[in-house]
Amino acid sequence: MAELRGEQATPEIKAEWEKAYGFYTQAPGDPRDKKNDRTERIAYVAQMMNLTHKQAKRRIRNYEAWQRNLKKGLVAA
Repeated sequence: MAELRGEQATPEIKAEWEKAYGFYTQAPGDPRDKKNDRTERIAYVAQMMNLTHKQAKRRIRNYEAWQRNLKKGLVAA
């Protein structure tokens, strides 16, 4: 299914991932605890975008995977 990478997500969906990741990067986290830092940042995204924790986590994870695939050259921007 490698030939379909990046084709399932529409530009609107990708824009939502980018918005979520923007909130994620500016979110205050916990600098002393790596796991709790990510959890707090995802909770902040969920609060800002009015999502559940699971939905926010999925958007962040999808954005990160999309960026990895871009870097590997598996998808087009």
